[in-house]
Amino acid sequence: MDTDITEKLRRLAFTPTRTQPPNATLPILEQAAREVEVVDGGKVVHYLWGEGERRILLVHGWAGNAGHLTFLADALARAGCAVVVMDFPGHGESEGAESSAIHFAKAIEAADKRFGPFHAVVAHSLGAAATTYAMSRGVTLERAVFVNPISNYTSLWRRSGEVMRVSPEAIGLVRSRAQEWLGISFDAIEPAVAARDFTNGLLVVHDENDPESPIVDSEALVAAWGSAELMRVRDLGHTKVLRDESVVRRVVAFLTADGTVAGSGGDGAAAP
Repeated sequence: MDTDITEKLRRLAFTPTRTQPPNATLPILEQAAREVEVVDGGKVVHYLWGEGERRILLVHGWAGNAGHLTFLADALARAGCAVVVMDFPGHGESEGAESSAIHFAKAIEAADKRFGPFHAVVAHSLGAAATTYAMSRGVTLERAVFVNPISNYTSLWRRSGEVMRVSPEAIGLVRSRAQEWLGISFDAIEPAVAARDFTNGLLVVHDENDPESPIVDSEALVAAWGSAELMRVRDLGHTKVLRDESVVRRVVAFLTADGTVAGSGGDGAAAP
């Protein structure tokens, strides 16, 4: 494949669609304090709710924004937590055009230094992969919640090739170019590989029919993690799950409970 075409596809793969917060979330966003920090040369917008000893970082996914996490933020703040949500580089109101899980991870590390230490993280989709990378680089957490996580880069690249309608050989070249650009190896930062060294508690919430993230990848992640449980849900899709009342209640209970984390690789009760 021509080098110029490979680079164009690489840029396409790493340029997110910049979406707006859902209208229903705007009243909650307006209640947040707003701070802007410079991360890796670009401005990143942070939203802060609540006060309390437990500090929770909420992490959106690819083409998402802070608005997608406001229902969780509001519920956690009401439960006595201090909550931080950001628009990642290239997303929401933050600066940047291109982005990646590595960009996300750098912003997570910067937020941990500025607003942490965090008791826990709730991460959606690609944000979960970024969180595991940040943890492998030194971000420490007592607990984590991953919602419909992207937890296998091989699966992600295969789906990216299908979306861009290019051959497996072509997407392999794009992946190689991306590794050069980011200075990493996707095989070396596989979430399920990194998870073998983690000892904090993990709750994974995953829709069994999520078209963007296969649940088998989450099953592998839970099996690799030291202390983890899987909550299967149905008919909530990739993002609707973030505002489902049953899911929100379970997440808040998991993050605010005292004592050891229950479960090790078992299935949680599914939301109705």
